[in-house]
Amino acid sequence: MSEKETDVLIVGGGPTGMTLALELAVQGIPFRIIDKEPQRSDKSRALGIQPRTLELLNRHGDIQKFIARGNLSGGTTFYLNGKKAADIDISGLAKDTQFPLILIISQVETEKYLDERLAKYGFAVERGIEAKSIVQDSEGVTAIISNQDGVEETVRAKYVVGADGAHSIVRKAATGLSFQGAAYPQDFILCDASIRNAKIPWDRFSLCMGRGSLAVFPLKDGTCRVVVSRVQESNADVEPTLDVFQDMLNRLHPDAGELYNPTWITQFHLHHRGVNSYRDRRLFVAGDAAHIHSPAGAQGMNTGIQDSVNLGWKLAKVIRGERPDSLLDSYDRERRPIGQNLLETSDKMFTWGCSTNPFFVTFRNLIFTWVLPWYVSSENRRINIYKFISELGISYKDSSAVGMAPGHPGPIVGGDRVPDRKVQSAGSEKYFLELLAPDTYHLVLLSGVGDNATEDMLLEAQAKFKDSNPDKARVHMVFSEKANAANLPGYTDVGNRLHEDFGCSRPSYVYIRPDSYVEHIGPLSELKGLSKWLENCHSKS
Repeated sequence: MSEKETDVLIVGGGPTGMTLALELAVQGIPFRIIDKEPQRSDKSRALGIQPRTLELLNRHGDIQKFIARGNLSGGTTFYLNGKKAADIDISGLAKDTQFPLILIISQVETEKYLDERLAKYGFAVERGIEAKSIVQDSEGVTAIISNQDGVEETVRAKYVVGADGAHSIVRKAATGLSFQGAAYPQDFILCDASIRNAKIPWDRFSLCMGRGSLAVFPLKDGTCRVVVSRVQESNADVEPTLDVFQDMLNRLHPDAGELYNPTWITQFHLHHRGVNSYRDRRLFVAGDAAHIHSPAGAQGMNTGIQDSVNLGWKLAKVIRGERPDSLLDSYDRERRPIGQNLLETSDKMFTWGCSTNPFFVTFRNLIFTWVLPWYVSSENRRINIYKFISELGISYKDSSAVGMAPGHPGPIVGGDRVPDRKVQSAGSEKYFLELLAPDTYHLVLLSGVGDNATEDMLLEAQAKFKDSNPDKARVHMVFSEKANAANLPGYTDVGNRLHEDFGCSRPSYVYIRPDSYVEHIGPLSELKGLSKWLENCHSKS
């Protein structure tokens, strides 16, 4: 049996695996991506695409066409025993993003978009190919893969990434990786169907509680998803029918309308589990192979996609010999706390909304009417909820792979997400993140504002940085509106909002990773400190 070589073997061709493939493709890293299923599922499955995920996918283009296939949601309406209890409106809460709303869209469309983007790079998922065994050694990983006819092939890879779900063969092949957790006791049923005579806003999804609980997610073209948590005394062995969903709607959400023409009805149980490490030497896990949890907050698929965005550029840097192997350890240090926090938070949300304990349900429903409207009446509290749900609040500031120079006042520090504001050049406007291509690092030089602003220092700093640029970072100059940027090779910060977001009233620099997070930030006078930082990052010790 012949042996074929590649740099990275991705096991699993869902959204997590395909996103990693996109990140490696844009970096020019050889890889293969396999999936044991001969064709994609036609079921809607995961629905929510969060604002931060939209920002990151937009790095690969055509995101507006993708958004047009779905339904943008501006918030959530809560109901108790059929009556409206509270509404969380998220529109207008985010000022520093091009994508402030949650996209409700079938996973079928998400995978179609990812397939299209991968094809633009000249790659595709190898379908009907299953990993049979995976063995790593100090030099690489040997995988035996098989097609549906049983024909086997040996693949030798430098690294293997498991994006192959809860029963991941990659995780099982690793040494010392546990996947601890348990199943939730509740029985769930799900229905995708058309709906008529609805009296609910189509830009909201509904969470309804009472005796039992349900959620309604409006989709495209007059269709919706209804998810029901059945009460304990219901017969979990009975196959659900459309009438069961309609009865629950009539009781808990009578304004929702009448269901008809179902395209998918199923029942399922949920689990909550997390792996104790995302890396075992040359093996990595991402997405459901690393963390599974309740769908509360609609973040599972998004977290897997962002796992891959974090890992992809790091693999590329190490494979090319541009950064030491220790950079790959930061994948676990940065992403596992995110996964753990998600597990804990979604578990609390799930327990609150779907408990079957009659005493707890009575208590919950009693205080629900009074506490929730008060809680969401505060814009600051709504913003905190939004930052978590949207994933715009994710930060790696505790990572050893990020830093900050002395004298930087914040609020944005190393490890934080890069805010997105409009910049202008030659009379046309664009969003700042559109400058940050995913194939490399970026050094942004900010002129400062008011009396602090200077153009000459930026031009001088740009010239000096060219002599010490080991990451081959692209340099962007962003001038305040006071500067005469029309005659300078850079962009104008519209309204000086970007300067304000970064906390850079003085001339400053921001060193940005390929995943659009800040690696290092500081006053321009400390640019030599960035050079020292990069020298340490690239050392082979």
